[in-house]
Amino acid sequence: MDWLFYGALAAGAALYAGRGLIRGQRQEAAADAAGLVPAPDLSHVPEALQQTALWTLADGGFERRIATGTVASRSGDIELTAFDLETLRERRGEWAWLPVEPPFRVAGIVSVAACRLDRELPHLLFKRAGRGDELADDSAGERATNLAKAARSALGMKRSYPAELPKTLPATPLAVALPAQWRAYGTDAVYAGELAKRGFAATLTAAGRRDLVIELLGSLVVVYPAARDVGGADAYADLTATAIAVAEGVLSATPRRDGSPGR
Repeated sequence: MDWLFYGALAAGAALYAGRGLIRGQRQEAAADAAGLVPAPDLSHVPEALQQTALWTLADGGFERRIATGTVASRSGDIELTAFDLETLRERRGEWAWLPVEPPFRVAGIVSVAACRLDRELPHLLFKRAGRGDELADDSAGERATNLAKAARSALGMKRSYPAELPKTLPATPLAVALPAQWRAYGTDAVYAGELAKRGFAATLTAAGRRDLVIELLGSLVVVYPAARDVGGADAYADLTATAIAVAEGVLSATPRRDGSPGR
């Protein structure tokens, strides 16, 4: 029996090491495709990330496939960090929706690109229409392959809840002229309107990915698709390219911290 016990331990260790190796390879491939370098964690990202609607929807979580780098722009440098966030709610077998009008949810694993800029931005959230607005429950396959979800289903427990709405985001959309399919939330309608007039509306039109969410907060521009994560290195690179384009649109439409024009 001893050799069976130690054999099982060895097999478990080999499986764990193999998974770590595969994840490391995927992280390097994604970083290379996006022109970034792998990073160990998110300690370099401003704490404003934890004040976003994304964070309340996720209730925190576990990061992987992290990559970072600095991109030069004519309006200023962009410190970009991309990662996949497995939400804590996913680990608990549940999901949440943001209680705005209309509400939307995010997937259990969300691909995120966070850009740090030389700006001080109010909290604004821009959402493009997509499947996340349907508040569709997890599929039967997703529930069957997730032990926590399967247990909740077997016990008849609820799987979905409204997330806590950040105090900086009212539930009603702003009365701001935006491209078709886009809506915005925040407390500063004047700022959002001026941002759109100064070229950000064109940026939203170009970033026409279905279900895309853009949050501005402090020095951060956070970009993520609501419905699901992005698979593969190329899709990861496409998301970072979209985030850079959005960040450049914010830079060109907003003044620097010292008050000088964006361009």
